[in-house]
This record gives sequence, structure tokens and C-alpha cells, in this order.
Amino acid sequence: MKVILTKDVEKIGSFGEIINVKDGYAKNFLIPSGIAIMATDGNLKQMDIVKKSRIKVEARNIKEANEIAEQLNGLKLIFKVKSSPEGKMYGSITNKDIADKILSFKKIEIDRKKIDIEDSIKEIGSYDIVIKLYKDLKCTVAVSVESDKKQAEEAENNENSEPVNENSEPVS
Repeated sequence: MKVILTKDVEKIGSFGEIINVKDGYAKNFLIPSGIAIMATDGNLKQMDIVKKSRIKVEARNIKEANEIAEQLNGLKLIFKVKSSPEGKMYGSITNKDIADKILSFKKIEIDRKKIDIEDSIKEIGSYDIVIKLYKDLKCTVAVSVESDKKQAEEAENNENSEPVNENSEPVS
């Protein structure tokens, strides 16, 4: 049975493509779930019109993604975090934290799912993070994770000072 795809489907085809599939697959899955429609003359003409408008939308999306990529390329985000003397963080930096930081600095909203981190960042250091903006368009943002020096100094001072009881008298 010939059907026209109404969505991009991995391993099957892209939007507007006419594919030949088994009858049961088309009738029981593709058509009821809205992934495809039957390939009739009327649907073919309608799909041509929709394809033309989709090409315009696609061009606009690519243009917007390129503008965002220009703004984000070369961006360096610095996170000051509490950490142990060995460089291990108390907590972690996730793709949501990176998206929030980009929003606060550049006023650009990035979907956290488009920020490519295998696992959250848990150590002090510099990282290059890839952001998938649109289909094949990607940009790289430098993320630097630094220890909060005030917190580290306070921890050292607390270790060197004498313990104090509730009455604020030094304990001997």
C-alpha cells in the first residue's frame, strides 16, 4: 500500500515522501497514529502545497538557528561551585543549568535536551559542550567550572579554629 508520510520518521522516510509499506502496517499503525495518509490523487496535490509552505518554514528555522549559533559560538560560561580540595564538586552541573545560564546571559532560550552532555559535570575543569540547534546545525560553548574561593577559605578557617559550644565559649 502506498502512503504519504506526514512526519519525519527515522528509518522509514521524511515528511511528504511516498513510501510503499505492507497493508497491515499502514492500516493498523501509520494511519491511525497520524504518521501517514493514503496516497490518493487529492492527498498528493494537498501534500505538494504543504511541502512548499514547509520549505519556507524550514528556511526560516535554519536562518534563526544560524543567528543563534553566531551569538553562542565563542561563548564561555563560568560556574562557581562548592567543591572539595580534591576538585570534586558538591552536586553537579546539568544541561538544565547550562540552559539557564545561557538564558540569563544571552536571553536565548535553549531546550535542555539539545545540550549534549553524556553525564552531568561533577569535577572542576573546562569542558566544550555541543548544542544541537537544528537538525545538522551545532555550536560549541565553553564551560568552565571553578571552585568558589570564599567557600574554600571558610572551610579552611573552620578547620583551624577551635570548636565552640552553644554558649559561645571556647572548648578546651
